[in-house]
Amino acid sequence: MAKGDPRNERARCLLCLLCADMHKDVPFDEMAKADKVRYDREMKDYGPAKGGKKKKDPNAPKRPPSGFFLFCSEFRPKIKSTNLGISIGDVAKKLVEMWNNLSDSEKQPCIKKAAKLKEKHEKDVADYKSKGKFDGAEGPAKVARKKVEEEDEEDEDEEEEEE
Repeated sequence: MAKGDPRNERARCLLCLLCADMHKDVPFDEMAKADKVRYDREMKDYGPAKGGKKKKDPNAPKRPPSGFFLFCSEFRPKIKSTNLGISIGDVAKKLVEMWNNLSDSEKQPCIKKAAKLKEKHEKDVADYKSKGKFDGAEGPAKVARKKVEEEDEEDEDEEEEEE
């Protein structure tokens, strides 16, 4: 039988009628009605969870950047200046490609700087937790960033003096 053959259509209709007759014995409608009653009963007392999501303290210390992000912050301006009009996604792709092409020894300065920042962050978190909520014009995150920037400048000065 071909696709548009009327006999094929008739056979399909007969099959549908047979299947419908077989399923009349199964109480699907009754089961659905009973389930709907149960659902309505459970949803009557339902409410969103109390307390909800805990709000983050804006004065809490921010997480330190990883070695890759430190690398990105250093090389992003260079990529943008050499490739004018490049999209943000393309800049990110170039940064990832550059990072993946670096050897482990070339990644070490960024990774060491990230480790220092992580240690500093752990100290800041411990201080923050011991003091409770921080009161003041500048939160610990801003103060920590300024200290980290000052320490970075001191580290760079020390490295230049060693050379």
